[in-house]
Amino acid sequence: MQAMHGFAISRSRTRLIGCAMAIALTLSALVLALASTAKAAEPPEKNYLGTGDSLAFGYSQEIFNENFPKEEPKKFEEWPAGSKKPNGFVLDYYTFTLKPQNTKLSAWNKPINTGCPGETTDSYIGNGIVGKQLEAAVPGSHGEAPCAYKYVTKFHLHKEYKGPEATFRPSGGSQLETGMEEIWKRNHDPKSSKPIQLVSIDIGANDLLAGVHSCEKEVKEEFEKEGKSKYGGTPTEAVKVCLEAHAGKLFVHVLTNLTAILVAIRHGSAFCLPDCDEDPNDHGLNYAGKIIVNGFYDPYGAVFTPGVELLPSSNVLQLLLNFQAKKVATEFGACYANPQSSPANTAYAFNPATIGMPALEPERLQAWTNMANFTTAKKGNKAANGPDIHPTQLGYEVYAKNMEAECP
Repeated sequence: MQAMHGFAISRSRTRLIGCAMAIALTLSALVLALASTAKAAEPPEKNYLGTGDSLAFGYSQEIFNENFPKEEPKKFEEWPAGSKKPNGFVLDYYTFTLKPQNTKLSAWNKPINTGCPGETTDSYIGNGIVGKQLEAAVPGSHGEAPCAYKYVTKFHLHKEYKGPEATFRPSGGSQLETGMEEIWKRNHDPKSSKPIQLVSIDIGANDLLAGVHSCEKEVKEEFEKEGKSKYGGTPTEAVKVCLEAHAGKLFVHVLTNLTAILVAIRHGSAFCLPDCDEDPNDHGLNYAGKIIVNGFYDPYGAVFTPGVELLPSSNVLQLLLNFQAKKVATEFGACYANPQSSPANTAYAFNPATIGMPALEPERLQAWTNMANFTTAKKGNKAANGPDIHPTQLGYEVYAKNMEAECP
């Protein structure tokens, strides 16, 4: 295979990625056909369910630092504080795209935001009854203890999940379970006046970050012990080779879990919800409405110098993952919004080097992410605010505009 920017995928890694795609293609036969007939009358009130990790939540290290230790979720909803500017792509998308569509007869409510900072594809699924059913239904999928931000560090979410106080949920509810319950609650009655008509999902970035940190740790330990790495070259070069070596397995994991998440949402009636042991009829709902799956931008791209990535090969690796994730989303009738290259409107591309405009990448990553944020919090824990991979207030707005452009 012809190398791209010095990176070639081995056949074995291509086969691994193909495995996840085969799962998606196999399950696509089960996907509900979205209505092709004329749209029914709009309900009086419509709901948007925004799900995912810290991006859905509206997180940045600076906001966290400034508000430590209380971390009230509402503090993440506008930034800078007191500016009345919405923060976080879920609130931005509602403010700039959905709210302007409101009429006297039909209006969008403020989003139901279940975002959890630090969430991975595993913790999004959770280790409850839905996670166990998915592991059986989608080979290779995996769930783990949900939302450490809530259950371990005890911070609050915009939309709290049912916690460990529920006797039928001793480990605490997951974000996927909460989302499925919200869909059932609001959509099971065909005559509901407040149905969920849009679901957005951004998940997987923390899986990738874990892979980066694992390679950095491995290489550091090798150099400290041996003065060299089995991956060769300098520490930076060794990390690059390490990431390339493990990319296939990591991508398969993300894609397989994304497949499982979409299976659960589209085919909720096949899954028993957490209190099924009390009520055997407590199943989810087959959601046939609009889903936007948000892709990945590369915060480790060329932040300071055109063409010089902070993490070599990171942009091309993200290109590959976005390409494959879009296939998975499409198989389930979801729209894929790719913030890295923003095919529908390149003005919103976080990494314009991927579309032949490398000179623009540093200024965009500096303005749209906190990777060049070298300030220190003035209050709270008075810690460093960066470098931080999360978007700035402007970056969140651009991210939401990309959703609108790619998924009208």
